[in-house]
Amino acid sequence: MSRIFLTVLNMSFTAGYCVIAVIVLRFLLKRQPKIFSYLLWSVVLFRLLCPFSLTSSFSLLRINTALFSGERIHVLDMAGASAEEQNAADGAAFQEDGGIAENMLAAQNDNPADAARVWTQRAVGLASWVWLAGVAALFFYSVGRVIRLRRFLSGAVRTEKGFYETEEIETPFVLGIRRPQIYLPAHLREEERGYVLAHERVHIARKDYFVKILFYAAACVHWFNPLVWLAFALMETDMEMSCDEAVLGKLGMEVKKQYCETLLLLSSGKTKLRGAPPAFGEGNIKGRVRNVLAYRKRTALAVILTAFLLLAAGVGLALNPARQEMNEEEAQRLNAFVEAYAEAFSSRDGETAAAFYADEETALENVFMLEKTNGIYTLGMSSPWPLFFRYHIVPEENRADIYYYAWTSDPHVSVWKEEIRYTAAGEEYRISESSMRMLDSISTKEAFDAAYRIQDSYQFVDYQENGFVEAIQFQREEGTSTVDNTVYLEPVKAAEHILNLEGGTGSMEGGSDYQVMVRYTFGDGSEVLIPMFQAAYDVETGASKGTPVWIVDTAVWNAGAP
Repeated sequence: MSRIFLTVLNMSFTAGYCVIAVIVLRFLLKRQPKIFSYLLWSVVLFRLLCPFSLTSSFSLLRINTALFSGERIHVLDMAGASAEEQNAADGAAFQEDGGIAENMLAAQNDNPADAARVWTQRAVGLASWVWLAGVAALFFYSVGRVIRLRRFLSGAVRTEKGFYETEEIETPFVLGIRRPQIYLPAHLREEERGYVLAHERVHIARKDYFVKILFYAAACVHWFNPLVWLAFALMETDMEMSCDEAVLGKLGMEVKKQYCETLLLLSSGKTKLRGAPPAFGEGNIKGRVRNVLAYRKRTALAVILTAFLLLAAGVGLALNPARQEMNEEEAQRLNAFVEAYAEAFSSRDGETAAAFYADEETALENVFMLEKTNGIYTLGMSSPWPLFFRYHIVPEENRADIYYYAWTSDPHVSVWKEEIRYTAAGEEYRISESSMRMLDSISTKEAFDAAYRIQDSYQFVDYQENGFVEAIQFQREEGTSTVDNTVYLEPVKAAEHILNLEGGTGSMEGGSDYQVMVRYTFGDGSEVLIPMFQAAYDVETGASKGTPVWIVDTAVWNAGAP
């Protein structure tokens, strides 16, 4: 739910930017036909309903369209687990290392950045449910209102000309989606009825009734954003004004006075709840009357030029800004910066790691386990600690994700994921913020991807290449292992242990004596397929060299890895 809410926040933020842009353009177009400003609102509607868009350097957006991301706000759905439960699970793999888990968790709780992260997760989770409750309340209220309106109109009489008349309404409107119908007050004179019917038939021809419903639905989803409700109100006004102009274009300029009198006669004078059907006498009546009286036909050339400029503006607002490509020298410099910092952290070089930050205070607040005693920086503990690292840089967000593979002598590996935010100062970079997450308690597919998927490929530690298989067999023989090494005898248990999976069930699918596929189903129903192979198996003899050791088949997983 938190992920969905963050997506809606991004859409709402981007749409708000477009609302402001359209309002500015609308002001510049105040002397132009209102159909142009009415059509511009379609860009806002697109932004409110579509979570993605094409990217282009032509984009007029000068904002980050993914400002509220799960990685940025540190939201990771863990099958409903609280932040405290997640932190506790993160330390579980280190319980045998002599109190290290307790020290780690205590350090996290003492770190202001980690405390803020816990409260941020709680706040986002609570806000997502408040948002959903608001959407549900507006939906059910709107459905109830439509049902009441249908019942209220049950006594309307259909005329020979195809519209409905009733004494129960004060202003005409269009109601329906599949077969929209026109409803008129029964007291209208013939001339007034003609103006009204012409107006409502334009609404039907342009499908304005559907546009209004769609825009209202989008406003309900983004109910927390006042700019969206402002956009909805202005869109209604532009819809009605453009419809008035279309009627004048058909009936002629000589009916302006009579048309305005009909508008004033049928104006309800009451505040209307947003989302009601398109109605002839609703909206900004004073503004509509002024617009009708000032309306005149534009030359074809003026219309074409205005349409061309607005088309360019609309396309520019609908496209996301293209990623700014760095030149080769800049990319090398940024890569070297991230690598040097990650190397310093992995080497437990506290002084060097702190030097990468904007200032000492920022470093002490953000770097995991960094302390300064008697003028000397210290970083970390003896075990577990990163064996090596991989990273992924996102230049358009000034962010880098560093994946540390933390090792214990069992041997066992877990993933620490650090997100750093950096700023550029000339040709140098400094870290302005960072956060660390221990991804060693994997209970959802989402958490699995967060730990092991870098860009477009899964990447794991090769137990065979790093000598872990020999270490496991040696510890079995010597009885020195601090964990139950029997987990490596069977593929499913081995997959759970090696990849730190919990809360689900695994099963084997196909394979051979030394290669199988494990399907692991998490508690929330999400699944992942894990290729496993028996590292001690001798293909030539068809037997295992010593006790079997099942490990992840990184030759399959790491295909295409850097």
